[in-house]
Amino acid sequence: MLKYILYSFFFVSTINAQLFSEQFEAQASGGKGQIEQVIETQLTLPKTILTSNFDVHVNALFDLDSSGHATNIKFKTGVNNALRNETKRILRFIRFTKTQNEAYETYPYSFSFPISTSRYNKFLKQRLRLNLKKGIQIDSSFIVYAKADRAPEYYKNGEEGMNDYILSEMEYPKLAIEKSVEGTVVIEFIVEANGYVTDLTIKQGLGAGCAEEALRILKLTRWQPAIINEKYVRYKVSYPITFSLRNVNRDASSSIGQ
Repeated sequence: MLKYILYSFFFVSTINAQLFSEQFEAQASGGKGQIEQVIETQLTLPKTILTSNFDVHVNALFDLDSSGHATNIKFKTGVNNALRNETKRILRFIRFTKTQNEAYETYPYSFSFPISTSRYNKFLKQRLRLNLKKGIQIDSSFIVYAKADRAPEYYKNGEEGMNDYILSEMEYPKLAIEKSVEGTVVIEFIVEANGYVTDLTIKQGLGAGCAEEALRILKLTRWQPAIINEKYVRYKVSYPITFSLRNVNRDASSSIGQ
């Protein structure tokens, strides 16, 4: 009997190890930066697991549905239920690219990230505390809206504040200056119910580093989230940023405006 138990344990462990070693790292639409953005701005852990020795590496396997979201999620052993549930929630913010063929029936993709108490606390310190209205709940359906009772707006003085922020913070790429590149970049993204942005996508590009600079600055923005039926909701925004050489300073350090 003991021999049978030991054999069964060895067999299951071997299969589990093979299962995790033969998978392919899931590629997020927009690259690894999208995953980091979601983890840094959306990850929420209960205080009960944030002990002094909390330091784990979360490993998950999954398939992808037609929209590029994780499904049939399976975890490697050693991940407690609270962290499993939060990882499943985090995966719902991320769209992945389907790269594997039909030969893999289930669990062809892998996803992993390290998390510890110190790393999580660092994320919390980096998050700006937005002055959101009290009494308004957060919608948990994960639906992304395009119309709302109140559309999202930049957290500090709305559109005027957004323009000031872009003018003061953005740097006109040196290559774009050298090549006299001007024009408009359009970035599509989701303003999450907590005011941070995710899923940034270039809808209208511009060469010489302009699109990348637009992505960088919009990734740092914070918003008052959209409201529907007295709930904060996810909302898709399409935002244009115009690069104009008229805004380049004489000393070659520069900013861009709309």
